[in-house]
Amino acid sequence: MLFLLNEFVTEVEAPELRLLKRGPVLGFEDAHALRAREAIEFARSKLQACHDIGEGPGEILIADLAALIIAKTGANAALFPVHDGRVSEPRLTILPESILEAVRTRIAEGGAADIRNIWPRAA
Repeated sequence: MLFLLNEFVTEVEAPELRLLKRGPVLGFEDAHALRAREAIEFARSKLQACHDIGEGPGEILIADLAALIIAKTGANAALFPVHDGRVSEPRLTILPESILEAVRTRIAEGGAADIRNIWPRAA
């Protein structure tokens, strides 16, 4: 399943299985016990930590957070805006696979993911 996290697109296969394997590394033992709100806050705090040190999230973290959000919310896209240096509450949605594939192709070709055109149309 493709997932859009801010301007990054990643492919996540078997999100629940990934959480079972990666949950302890991320800092939680029982991914099934997390509620959707807790999962979103966990993702926000991880992205805030990246922002605080001035780095973008790595590919592994992006895939881990994508798996978490997919498993807990069913969304395949999340926009975590940054305001005044703080990562804010995300906007979650389900986008058509064709849009996610187009964004991934554009990034692979060296273009920027223009998420400004995606999010206004998202439900």
